[in-house]
Amino acid sequence: MPTLGSTILRLESVTSTNDIARDLAVSGSPEGCCVVAKEQTAGRGRQGHSWSSPPGEGLYFSLVLRPTLKAADSAVLTLAAAVAVAETLKGAFQLQPDIKWPNDLLVSGRKVSGILVESAIEGDRLQYAVMGIGINVAQSSFPSDIVQSATSITLETSRAILPDDVLNPLLERLEHWYRAALSQPKNVIARWEQLSSYARGCDVRVESSSGPIHGVTRGLSPGGALIVELASGQLKEIVSGEVSLRAVRPGQLSAVE
Repeated sequence: MPTLGSTILRLESVTSTNDIARDLAVSGSPEGCCVVAKEQTAGRGRQGHSWSSPPGEGLYFSLVLRPTLKAADSAVLTLAAAVAVAETLKGAFQLQPDIKWPNDLLVSGRKVSGILVESAIEGDRLQYAVMGIGINVAQSSFPSDIVQSATSITLETSRAILPDDVLNPLLERLEHWYRAALSQPKNVIARWEQLSSYARGCDVRVESSSGPIHGVTRGLSPGGALIVELASGQLKEIVSGEVSLRAVRPGQLSAVE
């Protein structure tokens, strides 16, 4: 069974590591191939957002995956990646990360990492998937437009951290949770709910394609959708959208073990 990161391609500057990994996937590169760049000139996240990728200050990498999954079940890959990043930040750097559905990692309420999984579908199954992860590692400051919403491992720990200090332990956790996503997706969802203060009992606003949705979170569906209870009592599954926190219910805890 291939190991994630068994082959690592290191590049100086790319538009996006996902672009390079996608080309490798199309050309037949095996599962586990990892593309790491010192700089991204056009890093991107979900919903068309950009990702600030200054040279040498963050960890920017993508993995080629060939999962035996139906396309309809692919959301679990993003959840597995989020769990792996959260456990790495917690275990290796003693941080207290939180996961904002489905793919943002927060520390002290500010974004430290984002995940973007892109895939190709053949029939009802995934032909391949590219898992891209960006982590703010060594930044001591941020551009004015994100200074209030972003943080880095260095800022949070007051330690000099290098991107490779994060990559090695993260690949180990990704291996574990990726295999779980393929064989025991319920375990991935359960762990995600443990690590996210957004999972249950949070008043949220979701910007969806059909307009804004307001409600209280009630965990994840078996397929990884966010379940929101509307004022009417109806439970609605959110498959895609931008979530913002409105208020935390009394007694609601942040990320827990």
